[in-house]
Amino acid sequence: MSGLRNALNTMHEQLWDDERSMVRLYGIHLVRETALGAFLDLENGNTARAERALREVLKYQYPASADPRWAGTFKTHADQADAGTNDATGQPRTKEWHDYDPNWRQFLAMILWVTERLYGHVLSDALRIDMQRSVTVAASSETADRIAAEYSNIALMQSWLADITGLTSTLAQQVAVQVERDGDIAEYNSPTYDAISLLAACLLADFSTSNDSRRLGATVIDRMCSRLHEVWHPALALQAGPHSRSYGQHPRMYVSLISVLMAAIDIPAAGPTTLNDSTTHVHDLYFLPLFERLCGRLRRDFSPQPVTATRRHVQRFGDIEATSIIEPNLVVGFERGRRSRFAIDQYAPFTMTSSHGALGVRTRPDTDWVDVVEVAPHVYRVQSARRVGPDVRHDVAALTIVASRAPVMHENELLFGEITLQFPALTVEVRLPRA
Repeated sequence: MSGLRNALNTMHEQLWDDERSMVRLYGIHLVRETALGAFLDLENGNTARAERALREVLKYQYPASADPRWAGTFKTHADQADAGTNDATGQPRTKEWHDYDPNWRQFLAMILWVTERLYGHVLSDALRIDMQRSVTVAASSETADRIAAEYSNIALMQSWLADITGLTSTLAQQVAVQVERDGDIAEYNSPTYDAISLLAACLLADFSTSNDSRRLGATVIDRMCSRLHEVWHPALALQAGPHSRSYGQHPRMYVSLISVLMAAIDIPAAGPTTLNDSTTHVHDLYFLPLFERLCGRLRRDFSPQPVTATRRHVQRFGDIEATSIIEPNLVVGFERGRRSRFAIDQYAPFTMTSSHGALGVRTRPDTDWVDVVEVAPHVYRVQSARRVGPDVRHDVAALTIVASRAPVMHENELLFGEITLQFPALTVEVRLPRA
């Protein structure tokens, strides 16, 4: 058993609330992690506790007859107020991501389906029937126009769910067109959502009922692994940026799902040395058993390539150009041309990691767009625009620079190891690790 699996087992025992039959983390009882914990318990032979947890999870699904915005999805935690009810000020609880999370349809349906498929033989018949019904309600309650093909991880999961539940949907074809056109998934190079997209692609390739869905899964795996061949640095144990979505600057500072996936297929990957409720995204460690069970085929599709000479990987999505540079001692990623503000708070348009440390550019609430261009070897220029409007508030800094150690600062320029980062006419805030 891997050290990471041992750590997960230990963490799960600490987080299990036997009185509530749920996983309690961050002071709340989490629904998705309780479902993942049930899968872990079944892996470890603790069937009785898994059944209790699964029964509890099913209680938090909205019925198909609910408001279409949240019909079929699940509460994110046990004490979350019912979507659509009024809060203490009389305002309706209808804010997406805050009062309800529509993506919990895909995540919970996927977890429940896999759990029933792999371990249904040890569960009660009544529970199996309820789990199957729950999957169908979640998949069929998804609205026709919410998920764009470019929302890759959710689009791939819903495409698979539509296939295995017999729903009529064109989403898989839309995703296939996008991948064929651009050469990679649109939710590009994310240390978190690459792992979910690969998980969904494995489900499509191995558990779909149609040849088209199986072909889509195989194509996504091929395209993503071809990219990872180029951007993964075995010695640094991480993927080069840029990242369309990222929850941290360096995988040693938070639990990155791509690191969890790599551990599941026996590839060394960077991660935090301490796991507790203060570790950013520690809940994502619960995906390890699913990755181990479902993503084994990736071992033959991806193997890290030693970096003996500089590699450069360029990916274009229309006007967007993302460049990754992989050298023996460092990785750099930078991007220009992205104008969508979707998940812009998670956008990492420039990242660098080396033996000297890590450096990155992050957006702020008023950021409209960021472009980073290479002006010379190891010299990069940052350009940015800020949103304007009556509801937009500006502070002094236009962007945030996250650094693992203090850079050398000059006017509109900083030096960090071998890297020079220029930001003409921009005021930036430099953030360093907490002491």
